Amino acid sequence: MRSFLWVAATGCMICTSAAFAADKTVHDKDYGFSLTYPEGWTSQALSGNSIRLKVKSAEGLTCMVSENPYDPSAPDSPRDPEAFMDKDWSLSNWRTMVGAAFGSASFSKDRLARFPDGYPVRLADMDFYYADDNVSFHGHGSVALSLRREHFGFVSCGIAGDTPEEVERKWAPLADEAEKVVSSFVLDAD
Repeated sequence: MRSFLWVAATGCMICTSAAFAADKTVHDKDYGFSLTYPEGWTSQALSGNSIRLKVKSAEGLTCMVSENPYDPSAPDSPRDPEAFMDKDWSLSNWRTMVGAAFGSASFSKDRLARFPDGYPVRLADMDFYYADDNVSFHGHGSVALSLRREHFGFVSCGIAGDTPEEVERKWAPLADEAEKVVSSFVLDAD
């Protein structure tokens, strides 16, 4: 009888843990992307014209999805976005395509990944400093970016603080969770 109670109690704890670890997937058909994040995170007010989703953990990790139209026929656009993301990409492309939105940004750990259908997506870590007339802060995050047909998609999951040291301390326990959310990003084919 005791072993039955122990097995039942263990089963309940496993089920409870799984319920707390549940994830929520948002598939935005209007803007053509999907993102999965922990169920307990809260939705945040959207800012800017291209932010389509913004969620935040209780620990302060904020993830935002940006989506914009992309014109492959524009003079500076790569003619073959898939080949560009897969083979022609360089670390400097992060600064050109994403860095300007974050003020001073530097990128590291650039790597190639694939959406479930095999289409390329780039991932990296980003350090940045933002300042304007009202606010200034340092930040670190994980980012993913892809160009697909006629749209551009980007997700960032990051943390902010007053100093780089504070950011590093806050980031350490959240890095794996941020990586998981960023890696769940999918930019739709259509």
